Amino acid sequence: MDDHPETPCPHRDAWPTALRGRRAGSLFSLIWLAFPAVDLATSGPSLGRAALVVAGAAAFAALYLRTLWRGVDESTRIVAPPAVALAVLAAALTLGDRASWALLFVLIATMTSLTLSPRLAPGAIAVCAALAGVTEVIDGDGGNAAAIAATTVGIGILMLGFARLVRANEELLEAREDLARLAVAEERLRFSRDLHDLLGHSLSVIVLKAELAERLLPDDAERAARHVGDVRGVARAALGEVRDAVAGYRQPTLAGELAGARVALEAAGIAPQLDDGEFALPPETEAVLAWAVREGTTNVIRHSGAASCRIAVQPGPGQASAEVVDDGCGSAGGSGHGLDGLRERVERLAGVLEAGTAPGGGYRLRVTVPIAAAGP
Repeated sequence: MDDHPETPCPHRDAWPTALRGRRAGSLFSLIWLAFPAVDLATSGPSLGRAALVVAGAAAFAALYLRTLWRGVDESTRIVAPPAVALAVLAAALTLGDRASWALLFVLIATMTSLTLSPRLAPGAIAVCAALAGVTEVIDGDGGNAAAIAATTVGIGILMLGFARLVRANEELLEAREDLARLAVAEERLRFSRDLHDLLGHSLSVIVLKAELAERLLPDDAERAARHVGDVRGVARAALGEVRDAVAGYRQPTLAGELAGARVALEAAGIAPQLDDGEFALPPETEAVLAWAVREGTTNVIRHSGAASCRIAVQPGPGQASAEVVDDGCGSAGGSGHGLDGLRERVERLAGVLEAGTAPGGGYRLRVTVPIAAAGP
């Protein structure tokens, strides 16, 4: 099974459609060839002259389309040499046949606007406009030189703006894909930490109960059976929590975590001192404090070597807190996956997490969350 399935790429699916649109647009732009072609047809040219001009126009059209289609997503090196060749063909047709072929420079300006980098395209448009005006003047149609030059500049700038819009849209789609990939990675990390928090506590209780049952089994089968029953109950609860986590995020409650902490501490031979009762807190605030109780209890059972553990919950009014303190060996302030996940939850609600050796010895975990910071 692939652990890293390929993230869907929305803009890749749009590329074939965009490419077809560009090709259709480039084919439509060849309508500019109709104006000098009509002039040629109505002027009664000789068959040889007409064939030569048509061959030159066909070569221009073929090279124009090939360069435009290849150069849209390629480098400048693919575009520049054909652009020079197209300019030579346009100048030859304009000077060798008639001034209306200067409209071909409009097509060259369009091509360079769409294919060259934004830094080079304006210069290429200016060169095309200058060549269009100069060839008109040399051909003896100076009255239209300014008009054809202005048309070349105007359409070139218009297509340059269109090209920038297309690039910006593609960059936006790529950015959306990156954000989607980051969101998936963040959700995977959150889910893995939640599973760690959900199972770490339950598995610790299961191990303790199983060890007790193993020690009691030869001499006290009845008590061993009770511990085995507890193992079954905890395992079923853990399975339910995992199913809830897979189906959708399950928020723990303080009452449930305090009850579970009492059972786990007693099974580990640690005397519990707990604040029982109902707590009227916003759901997000209660969930964070419940996670703190779970994480603190798990650490006490696994690492403290304590004889007793006190769990205190202060529900408000301006802020709520949960504190887990034991009389064990203390801590050097290390960090683990469970504590990292708890810290993220606390910081999400602008709360404070304190963890380390308590002033009187032992280990202390305290989480304080402003109630106002937790939304409904």
